[in-house]
Amino acid sequence: MKTLAGFRRSALHASFSGEATACNKKKLLILGGTGFLGQNICEQALQAGYDVVSLSRRGLPPSGGVSNVDYRQGDARLKDSVRNILSESSDFAGVVHCIGLLFDDQSGLGSLNVYVSGSGSVPDAASTYETITRQTAFNAIEVATEYAKKNALQQFPFCFTSAAEAGWPHVAGGDLIENYLAPDFLKRYLMAKRAVEAKLLSSEPTLRPIIVRPSLIYSMDRPLSFPPVGAFFVGNKIGLPFVDRPVTVQNLSNAMVKAIAKDDVKGLLRYQQIDDISSS
Repeated sequence: MKTLAGFRRSALHASFSGEATACNKKKLLILGGTGFLGQNICEQALQAGYDVVSLSRRGLPPSGGVSNVDYRQGDARLKDSVRNILSESSDFAGVVHCIGLLFDDQSGLGSLNVYVSGSGSVPDAASTYETITRQTAFNAIEVATEYAKKNALQQFPFCFTSAAEAGWPHVAGGDLIENYLAPDFLKRYLMAKRAVEAKLLSSEPTLRPIIVRPSLIYSMDRPLSFPPVGAFFVGNKIGLPFVDRPVTVQNLSNAMVKAIAKDDVKGLLRYQQIDDISSS
């Protein structure tokens, strides 16, 4: 399998142009559709005309969910949970993976997720970056590849939510921050993200890899996030190359849904590309 470094030249700058094609009531499978980002993706996908299926361990979000979303309860750490849904129809237009957590149980900070997680989730002992990020995404990529081959599809869209910091090795000062200042849990977090990026990029041409790399994700109706978001805005404004500007959850989810329909969008998308796609 090719490594992420092998794709750096071809995928670092994703390209896109043209208008989104009509989805003709195609389906989208959203993995993690009950989380902060996931619920917004579901809303954007419905507005774009997709039928939406959400898979998560909780089934329904605390709010009761978005009308007309088909919420399924299941564990994406089990490959059959994803396979069983995709096997129901040949009308899926793509898969979106937005399962994740900032602090896993091994970090010793897992209880803080109730404050930093948009959905207020708290990880259990089995919720690690290895299982929640890497394993669920690997399962989904492998099942999506099976689905594409079974239905004779090429460039089947798969959108993965990574992190801006996964690109630190390729920006000035990034290696220094990661190697000497980043805590162990952040290094493990980024290791899992990069493993998924490499696997997804290697899935082409059967899949069309779409990898969004947001830094902090915020919404104006969540003021508790403003202090760290403000700090990232300042760091980016003064030109720190290892600090990407935060993005709103609305812009990010809109860009991810539009990217599914744009045949020439693939590769790694930083905040500039996220903004451009969202506004197109």
